[in-house]
Amino acid sequence: MLSADFYQLASQRRSTRRFQERPVPDAVIRRLIAAATEAPTACNRQLWQFVVITDPEVKALACRRSDAQQSYFYDAPAVVAVFYDCSLEHRNPCKTPYITAGMAIYALLLAAEAEGVGAIYLGGIRRPKGIAEAVGAPSFLENLGVVCLGYRDDAPPAPPHRPVDEVLHYNRCDLRQPRFLADIRPHLWSLRQLADFRDKLLWYKGIGIDAKVLHVNPDERFSPAFQYLTGRLGILLGRHARPRFLDVFSYNGDLVLQVLLAAGERPEKVYAYDLTPGILQYMRERFRPVAEFPALDYLLNGDPDRPAIPLPDGQIHVMSCYERLEQFEDPQPLLREMARVLAPEGRAVVLVSNRFYPHQYRYRRMREKNYALGRNWNRGPERKYEPSEILRHFRAAGLTVESVVGLQPVELKLAALAEGVAHRLGAHAWADRVADWRQRHYVARGCTRWFAQTLVFELRRTPS
Repeated sequence: MLSADFYQLASQRRSTRRFQERPVPDAVIRRLIAAATEAPTACNRQLWQFVVITDPEVKALACRRSDAQQSYFYDAPAVVAVFYDCSLEHRNPCKTPYITAGMAIYALLLAAEAEGVGAIYLGGIRRPKGIAEAVGAPSFLENLGVVCLGYRDDAPPAPPHRPVDEVLHYNRCDLRQPRFLADIRPHLWSLRQLADFRDKLLWYKGIGIDAKVLHVNPDERFSPAFQYLTGRLGILLGRHARPRFLDVFSYNGDLVLQVLLAAGERPEKVYAYDLTPGILQYMRERFRPVAEFPALDYLLNGDPDRPAIPLPDGQIHVMSCYERLEQFEDPQPLLREMARVLAPEGRAVVLVSNRFYPHQYRYRRMREKNYALGRNWNRGPERKYEPSEILRHFRAAGLTVESVVGLQPVELKLAALAEGVAHRLGAHAWADRVADWRQRHYVARGCTRWFAQTLVFELRRTPS
């Protein structure tokens, strides 16, 4: 008999990242584990083990040793560490221990939803052995992630899911290229792949905006580069009585939100432009608990195969593009669209990653011939531009450079190394002086700007 209750349960399950402090009763936890053990296992071996962590000290130890870095690991009243004995199947080509554990974890998540308990599976653990060490698990058990449990203190929306017709095949698989590429070189990515990648990966952190939920990525809202950008945009917006502002590829909407909160009712329009309906939905869900913003409008890219900003010519007084050109091998289509919608008296602030800066993670990948997404696993493809190269692109697109500054020039990297050495030697006063110097010299306007980590270009439209 068809049970509508099951399908409703599956569709309403959400990942919870904020928990109430009240504990989950032991009877409920036992029912959840019982549901997990009802899941099928490879060869019926039933070799999972579940360690429920409720002691705050053990949780803190497990989080620290595993380098998990998620705040809900600490906050959840109960954390279920899932282990499996993989000894018999290390060479199994079908990876059945992992499949078995995954089925048990999903059963646990559905059971938690049925019990009214919030849950989230945390697989982003850099060092799973740290979980085993913290709970004293024997070496033959492998940790395959944790499930954080507790009564929900949030109301997360549903992210967009792929339609069934997009993933269902009969007798023959019609998919001819991967959805995403394990390669950061932009020339290999189509705009459709980039849009799909950003649309799905955007949701992995949830929609919280109060900085309570921590993740492996630092929040860019607190980075010096972001603070410099928002400050400069505020100055430019102040030059117009009723400015129209556009943020190019807004993604999570952090910059748009900052402008809305700082500028108040001054802007006539604040446009958040991006590639997919899912990204625009994400921003709507994030902003809804904060306030209503009458000036805010969401713009969806007008062409799936090329950037197309759906605005008339010359509409925008102030524009921002925060390290988005790096996702394109050829930024000309996007730059031409930016120049088209920029008003003759308007200004665009564009941040570009500088190829001349020693981005160590990229050099390491090149040396190891490993182009997996690495730290950009949630951002997609990227490239670094030489200053002369990006200047040529600006000119070709019809944009004139008004000014250039560099953020975090290369000498600050050397100063940071010196500061660390000073701390290790116990010269803390000297280290503090170096730190103060670094803070004062974060913005470079002289020759060293061309070797800074990020170049900030202020642009206007070239008169025709």
